Amino acid sequence: MKLNIQIKVLRTGKIICLLAFFLIMGTMSCTDNFDEYNTDKTQMMEVGAKELAGLFSQSLTEGSHWQMAGLAQKFYATTPMHLSGYTVCGDYNRELNVIASGAAHDQTYQRAYTYMYKHLQVILSKTKDEMPVQYAIAMIWKVHVFHRQTDIWGPIPYSEAGMSADVIHFDKQRDIYYQMFDELRAAAAVLEAELAKNPSANAYGLGDMIWDGKVEKWLRFCNTMRLRFACRISNIEPEKAKKEAEDAVKGIMLETNADDGLYKTTSLTGSSGYGHGMPQMVQYLHDFMSTSMESYMKGYNDPRMSEFWSPVQNRSDIFDDYKNNIGGYHGATSGAPSSIGVTGILRAHSMYGPRFADGNQRKTPINVVNAAETWFLKAEGAWRGWNMGGDAKTFYEKGIEISLKQWIPSIASAAVQAYVNSANVPIAPDNAPYYDPPVSTAPVKYGTEKTIQYEQIMIQKWLALFPISVEAYAEVRRTRLPKLYAKKTSLNANVDPSIGQIITRHVFPDAERNTQPDEVARSSNEDFGGNSDMENTPLWWDVNKNGTVSPGKY
Repeated sequence: MKLNIQIKVLRTGKIICLLAFFLIMGTMSCTDNFDEYNTDKTQMMEVGAKELAGLFSQSLTEGSHWQMAGLAQKFYATTPMHLSGYTVCGDYNRELNVIASGAAHDQTYQRAYTYMYKHLQVILSKTKDEMPVQYAIAMIWKVHVFHRQTDIWGPIPYSEAGMSADVIHFDKQRDIYYQMFDELRAAAAVLEAELAKNPSANAYGLGDMIWDGKVEKWLRFCNTMRLRFACRISNIEPEKAKKEAEDAVKGIMLETNADDGLYKTTSLTGSSGYGHGMPQMVQYLHDFMSTSMESYMKGYNDPRMSEFWSPVQNRSDIFDDYKNNIGGYHGATSGAPSSIGVTGILRAHSMYGPRFADGNQRKTPINVVNAAETWFLKAEGAWRGWNMGGDAKTFYEKGIEISLKQWIPSIASAAVQAYVNSANVPIAPDNAPYYDPPVSTAPVKYGTEKTIQYEQIMIQKWLALFPISVEAYAEVRRTRLPKLYAKKTSLNANVDPSIGQIITRHVFPDAERNTQPDEVARSSNEDFGGNSDMENTPLWWDVNKNGTVSPGKY
């Protein structure tokens, strides 16, 4: 069956987007199958199974674009990778808390609406009444992309996204989360019913570059996201969180490394902006291991070290004072003054591991979700007293095992157990002239004291999330864990590390501020409890005081 869809103009905020997927696909980002999907380039599109697969592949590509080369330097590497504590940013303005330029900021924000959602809207329109499984999977992907948006900006257009109007309403973040819970619950019910009839059900086929159309995997992802969201709101609405969490774990979830969500970059063609962003950053001397990472991973003798990071190379341009770093793993100090940001010093610190080497932009897959996350979500739920079907210690240890096997498939069971039972603790990084103490005293082996247990869960979850830094950054803001070294310097007058302040959100982009200022002001006042549209304002689910800035009263 095919459906004719008339091209029309839509708005998201004041952003105009044409619902015409061929305008972008033919020139910017193509999968190998695109030409056979995109056969009709008139103002009317016939949408059948092949066209749906093509549209879905494009929505996956654009929905993953934050992690791709085109936006890595503009956003992903300059914001969540280092604000999560994973890296120090070689772009020292960004490292010193200066938010990215207006143009880069706008492009990052708009991507979900003007690129990803226009493809997805065609799918949602076509499949809502006729193809419930495809509709459910498209809805899961929509939730995935927009929950990242709301966790960076807070209130965003969600319920009215894609509508044509002079003013597009910003939904409160609480309302967005409630709607996402409803959408994921409904999607799970549809996929469960389909799998009960057909356990090998498939939707979108090779148009799905993450799970090859396997409905079972999308159901697992759906339920893991439901548990993720439950943990996210656990400090602001604990009863709602408990209910949603206990409902989510009744279904199947991402559990093994066969469930890992990996976007296959090998299918990409066209513009070099479409490819894995981490390898792209190597040539720019942009991302370096942080001293927080060094303290944890060296102290724990973590076997993932050589997968995440590379030893410092023997190069003649490294300054003499730093040559002792050659051959070892060394983190850079977060917020060190810009005088440190010169090649002879930067190169004396570890960059990404071999799978993220420059040249692997279209070889190494992009991590969309790591199955190990599920076990740490369950561990937190059990730690909170929720019914997760087991105990926190067992889930914690399983999460470590799955993460180790994700990165080192051949790792021996004895090595896994040695790590799980290790009494090793973080070490002091050799970061002259600061010589910081160890970042934490928590060992790997699961403790007996409840506060330490929670810290351990969050440390190992942080390691297991790598390199999905948007999620890690959200969890750092929600829990203020793992403990991270504060930035030494900030050029942002609104963010003072000396009083414990961090960047808790991005301000609204100029595309919204300039075109609907009244709506921006209204949503800021409502969602931030009277606080301003500032980068130091906590989001709805962040109940932590940010230095002198108190959470809003919601």
